[in-house]
Amino acid sequence: MCQLRCISYSTRCIAVNMHISSIFLLVFVGCSLALRTSNVSWDAIKGKNLHADPISNSTVDKQNGGRIIGGNEVVPNSRPYQVALLIDGRSFCTGSLISSTFVVTAAHCTYNCSYVDLIFGAHNINIQEATQVRVTSSNIIVHPDFMRPDRRSNDISLIRIPSPIVSNSYIRIVDMARAEDGFYVGSTAVLSGWGTTSDTSSSISSELREVYLTVMDNTDCVNVYGPGIVKSSNICTSGRGAVGGCNGDSGGPLVVDNVQIGVTSFISSRGCESGDPTGYARISHYRAWIDRNINL
Repeated sequence: MCQLRCISYSTRCIAVNMHISSIFLLVFVGCSLALRTSNVSWDAIKGKNLHADPISNSTVDKQNGGRIIGGNEVVPNSRPYQVALLIDGRSFCTGSLISSTFVVTAAHCTYNCSYVDLIFGAHNINIQEATQVRVTSSNIIVHPDFMRPDRRSNDISLIRIPSPIVSNSYIRIVDMARAEDGFYVGSTAVLSGWGTTSDTSSSISSELREVYLTVMDNTDCVNVYGPGIVKSSNICTSGRGAVGGCNGDSGGPLVVDNVQIGVTSFISSRGCESGDPTGYARISHYRAWIDRNINL
């Protein structure tokens, strides 16, 4: 056994005991199996977020933009892989269904949590729609190198579903980018989530929203955030036109042609509407780690 010491961020940080296997480290967080989402006061739920400080002080173009922060509501259940995550009954993230027994999300969403309620087949999370399936997670696997050297590195985790989820018209597994796939630079991607709809908004969105974004070259993203933040394990989308993710979109899927290529990780400390890029954990970089863990 060893002890991991963590730094403080948006939620209280405590020490976690972790078991080291001979091959890789698994962080299992025990969670209750009782469903806890039936009496949630959604107006009080705060979206989790992770910020990065830009190194550039240049003025950013904020024109021309519909955006996920106040942007487009999706056609109900048109993103059947999308999963709403209620963390410890008080904060919110997003994830995606990658197998019948696993959801992928951001590590900063699940690190040190006690339990996660998962809502599948949702459009309006404020109500219990007939299409929804709600369960509470049994355990969580956080990437072993999360927060080493900083909390933006290896920002990916897996949530095991207590029993296999049944796919239907409203709940469906998303394909993931392969390890050998390219960087998708210049591709048009869709980001979807229930994150806040403006920098001044205090509540997450009731309905699922989406925005179409352009995948940018990592070199250009490094020019904004620096090489200490943006690495080959990241992918970025351009914020030109004030488009991108916002608080509560953390852990959500970035998808190109129905293939998930990223997990939403960080936004600019200058705000969701700053025009700065949104950063993601690159699925292709972590595909071997994902496959190894979901096949245990």
